[in-house]
Amino acid sequence: MTESDMATPEPTIDALISLLDDQDELVFNSVKKELLSLGPEVLPKLEDSLLTVDSDEHRVKLEEIIFHFKGEMLIDRMKFWINDENRTLLDGWILVSSIHHPSISKEKIENSIQKIYRDVWLEISESMTSLEKVAVINHILFKTYLFDISDNDAPKVENIVIDKLLFSKIGDVYSLTILYLIIAHNIHLNLLPIMLANKLLLVYEDNIAASLAFGTASEKYLFYINVAHRGSVISPKEVQFLYDKSQKYGKVVTRIESDISLIKKLINLMYLIYSDDNEQDKLFLTEKILSLLENY
Repeated sequence: MTESDMATPEPTIDALISLLDDQDELVFNSVKKELLSLGPEVLPKLEDSLLTVDSDEHRVKLEEIIFHFKGEMLIDRMKFWINDENRTLLDGWILVSSIHHPSISKEKIENSIQKIYRDVWLEISESMTSLEKVAVINHILFKTYLFDISDNDAPKVENIVIDKLLFSKIGDVYSLTILYLIIAHNIHLNLLPIMLANKLLLVYEDNIAASLAFGTASEKYLFYINVAHRGSVISPKEVQFLYDKSQKYGKVVTRIESDISLIKKLINLMYLIYSDDNEQDKLFLTEKILSLLENY
């Protein structure tokens, strides 16, 4: 028997999809179970059906099944990303953003990032110092594109997911810092993300320049960047003040963040928001992804 002989006939799939419009919850659960058993191969048919259904209730049921399929596929892609030695921060961000927007376009995201990168690159020259390159990034992100931190105290998923951030230009500390970091790496400005006293900063590491500038061989970071304050540059002495102040209250946590730990911070925020909003399907998916990242 060939693979095509084993495939579920299209009329059968159409019949199952039409039964989703039944008001009986038992019928819906039975049809849902049957469709899910067919595997993600039926996903294109389900998505096509969204364009032709008549009722909102029918559409919601279809979207629930589509979300389930895409969630399972997302889990598999997250597993691959975590274990991929060539993983990128951008790819991880796109993946977690697809929890909120399953139909997110990676190509559109990459094109938008590439446009920002090109605008920065056109202003950069080889003779520039690292601080001058930071000034260029600040100008492009905060003056040309008008990116800014949300003034809403309550976190919103729209400020975290990458497609909404690139459209609205409003983010939170974590999402804007990750965007800044991606742009910096594209121009080979090797900034490092660091948590210092519960604040996410970026640092530029240069042992020789730092020791000459500050007169101590123990200092390896030349300067720090606070993206939350529109990319303002702060010196190690100012950072030491923050460190000492926070240490007084027992709040000091200092560590270099990895790409995985940064993505985990975004997912933790999304989890809290979905909990507050009682979005059970998305909450369940974030829980499964967080379990994959438990040791990071």
